[in-house]
Amino acid sequence: MTDPSHANRNGLICALLVTASVLAAYPVAEMGFQDDWSYVRTALEFARTGRFLYNGWATAMLGWIIPWSALFIKAFGFSFTVVRLSMLPVTMACIYLFHASLVRFGIRGRNAVLGALTLGLSPIFLPMAAGYMTDVAGIFVIVLCLYLCQRAVAAHSDRSTVLWLCCAAASNVVGGTVRQIAWLGALVMVPSTAWLLRKRRGVVATGISLWVMSILGVLACLHWWNLQPYSVPEHILQGPITAHMVHHFVGILIKSFLCLLLLLCPILVAWLPAVRRLNRVAAIRVGVAVLVLVAFLWKVKTPDDWLAPWLTHVIQSLMRKSGEFPGVTQTPWPLPVRVAISVLVLAAALIVGETLLSKFRSRSQSTSGLEPVTRQDLLWLLGPFSLSYIVMLLPRGIYALVYDRYLLGLMPLAIIFLIRLYHRVAEEDMPAICFLMLGAFGFFSIAGTHDWFALNRARIVAVEEIHATGVPKTAIQGAFEYDGWTQIEAAGFVNESRIEVPAGAFHKNMRMYRLPERCWHFFGWYASAIDPKYLIVSSPSSCFADSTFSPVTFRAWLPPFQRTIYVQQMKSDRQ
Repeated sequence: MTDPSHANRNGLICALLVTASVLAAYPVAEMGFQDDWSYVRTALEFARTGRFLYNGWATAMLGWIIPWSALFIKAFGFSFTVVRLSMLPVTMACIYLFHASLVRFGIRGRNAVLGALTLGLSPIFLPMAAGYMTDVAGIFVIVLCLYLCQRAVAAHSDRSTVLWLCCAAASNVVGGTVRQIAWLGALVMVPSTAWLLRKRRGVVATGISLWVMSILGVLACLHWWNLQPYSVPEHILQGPITAHMVHHFVGILIKSFLCLLLLLCPILVAWLPAVRRLNRVAAIRVGVAVLVLVAFLWKVKTPDDWLAPWLTHVIQSLMRKSGEFPGVTQTPWPLPVRVAISVLVLAAALIVGETLLSKFRSRSQSTSGLEPVTRQDLLWLLGPFSLSYIVMLLPRGIYALVYDRYLLGLMPLAIIFLIRLYHRVAEEDMPAICFLMLGAFGFFSIAGTHDWFALNRARIVAVEEIHATGVPKTAIQGAFEYDGWTQIEAAGFVNESRIEVPAGAFHKNMRMYRLPERCWHFFGWYASAIDPKYLIVSSPSSCFADSTFSPVTFRAWLPPFQRTIYVQQMKSDRQ
């Protein structure tokens, strides 16, 4: 399928399929989804006032998605669902452009479809596309920059090359306001492309000029951001680095790599049949490594920490394991299943490694399969950007946590690399097993996202039953996403200690000390306006007393298919 019309059709099909998958999850709930309650509030205030008004939670300036969604609010009225659905065109454009980039890297037909859907149906992309988070918008800006840089490489005239580079830099500086790490496109990817094309007339001067102007534009945006009331700036260096922090960081780095491999499983499994083609020594190395992993998991004190999905947040939330909702939730993923998934991922990765080692030893392979984009193009367009992206994640790994959704920015490079490598080795399309694994990933993403929103709808039902008896919402703890909106409604901002403007906005929430430490919920420190008498929990806790309100049951698509949440109350109020 080298016909451009076929490529455009396939790209559109991929975009529509991902969009249909998001809608199939039925992402409807009139409350926050992860952090998007804060961003939705900013969009609502922009629709009302025409100004960016932050509320003490966003660490990204949000940029162009705010006026974009404000148009939908004015056209259709406000609701969380309207604001979230306003991002579907961005999701479609992201998948379509990524498919187009795959084609321009010489990946066509079913391989390009597999690559685009591996991103779009992944258990971190699809849930993000169902909400109003900035992750999908950020990866769209990065993919757009990559596509425009590819157009610069393929341009037939020096003038066209310069124009494409200018478009890439300008769109990235503006688009990067949604999520600051996306600015690596203008700061790294565009200069790298200019260096690749340095022999063309005017490209070097243009590249230097664009780089300087991009830096100035980024600094101006950051200066404006730091002056905004209730913005939450994040500093790269947040204090001294201790040996314990370094040890923690090394573990996070290893787990991030393993989690990325897990996300690439629909492509990685293509190498499993190749184990039969390995020589005896290579096969022994793979087998020994797998046995070492199993022995490590058997002996390590906390094996759960070293099993798939390795990183916290989105995938674990789809597996019903989240610290954002009080109570103890038993994940339906037993230890043997997670061990099997971990071994599968590692075995496939080791086979890829052995394949690479074999290719390095034999340099007689033809490179004709690399057309129309050479290995040098791939290296310069994606290599420096990916390294810079990893460097920018280092402070997160040292001072805090690296969430699985942060790996979205690295997935395009890894997808392109793995598919190109397979094509060179096997000289054939990706096998059917890849699409079977993709289907499994897609079903898990859709069903898990559906269940997440079903839980949120059940929380709304529980809160409204309490509120209907005359209890104010500031006396109800509905957990993180619900409480965020309640806090803003009551106090105007979230009680976040990092707020610098206005000075003195933060006040330590002493109410939390009335509870034993084991009964603290992390968002209670930020929700100073909420003094809960009733709490929505995933399971009854000894920290609180039973209430007279009935549990709320809802249906799920993943086991257990019938789930229940409970209403408890503070023991002091029961007495």
